[in-house]
Amino acid sequence: MSQNAVSEVIGRAAAEPEFMTLLFNDPGKALAGYELDDAEKAMLHGLTPEDFDSMSGQLDKRVSKLKMEDGEGFPFHS
Repeated sequence: MSQNAVSEVIGRAAAEPEFMTLLFNDPGKALAGYELDDAEKAMLHGLTPEDFDSMSGQLDKRVSKLKMEDGEGFPFHS
């Protein structure tokens, strides 16, 4: 599985309302061009709004943690 591709899809949907709508209404079209295995495609095709909220929240936590580890979250980082 390519967790990066799934994270990219979820992140894009969170940032772009039009893409989120496409993902829910026509997942085949939304996922075209992403390198996803069959299990990832099946999971994203069956994505509910509740699943999306949970996944995007987990992604937000990971991104925030990475930013803090890189020093981006500290106001006086040099």
